[in-house]
Order: sequence, then C-alpha cells, then structure tokens
Amino acid sequence: MAIDNESFRMPRWGLITFGILTIIVGILAIAWPALTVVVLVMLLGIQFLIYGVVSIVAAFQAGRGRVLAVIFGVLAILAGAALFLRPLRNLDALLIVVSLFWLVGGLVQAIGALVDRDERWGLELLAGLVSVVAGIAIISWPEATLFVVAFIAGGWMIVIGMMHLVASFVGPKARLAV
Repeated sequence: MAIDNESFRMPRWGLITFGILTIIVGILAIAWPALTVVVLVMLLGIQFLIYGVVSIVAAFQAGRGRVLAVIFGVLAILAGAALFLRPLRNLDALLIVVSLFWLVGGLVQAIGALVDRDERWGLELLAGLVSVVAGIAIISWPEATLFVVAFIAGGWMIVIGMMHLVASFVGPKARLAV
C-alpha cells in the first residue's frame, strides 16, 4: 500500500485550530516564563524516564555493554522522576549540569575542530565556541537564562502558529470565502 502526500495534509480547520492554539500557548509562555520553565523541566523529566526505560529494554537485546546500559537507564529513570516530580527543587542542579555539558562539550568540539581541520572545521569550531559561550552564560546568569528559554520557546510557538494560519489560507486546498 503506497502512502500518498495527500494523507499527510492537515485539513484547513486543523491548521487554523492548531495555529491559534499554538499562538495562545506561545503568548502564555512569554506571559508566565516561570511556569513555562517548570513545564519544560517536567517534559525533560518525562524524556529522561522514557530514555531510561528504552535504554534498559535495549540492554537486554544487546550483546555487549548490558550492565552499563542498565546502570545508565536506571540513572536516567531516577533523574527523570526527580525532574518530573520536583521540577523547582531540581532546577538549579539541572542548570549546572546543562552549563557544564555545554561548556565542556563545546571545548572538546572546538579543540577537535582545530586538530582535525576537515572540510567543516570552521563550522565545528563556531558551534563549539557558541556552546562554550552558552555554558558560561548559564553559569553566570542562571535566572536570566531561564527567562530567555521561556521567551524563545514562546516566540517559536507564536511563529509556528502563524505559519500554520498562513498555510491554512494559501495552501492548495484553501478556499477563501469572499
């Protein structure tokens, strides 16, 4: 059975509904950045929970590295549960981990780009340096970082919502009533 492009198109009313709801959620994310951050931390917790379960299941299907995969899966489940059940309590720890991850990861990426000098070394170096700057920014201004994340998420949702609204009126099946 072949899947045609038609099956993936959202009807006009769906685009309009999704667009309006996404714009509203984006505005709410900007209006209440603290709540937005709590929800994002809880979603990250859910992601860790799912990752942990998948890691454990995959460990039993793998030939090597089972013990480490199970340990990592259990740690991911514990971290996910902590983030989901107590997002505000774990927010500072999350910021520290993310900032260190970006700082160290960015340094490793930048140094690797300088050492390897392949055809994409300039982009790799830039990406590494941006990660370093982001890590330093999170360490230096953790509260501001949280609000920036909320504003970026809100702005992104507003743009996506507007794009869906525009698509509902200019798409191939859109018919404007005059």
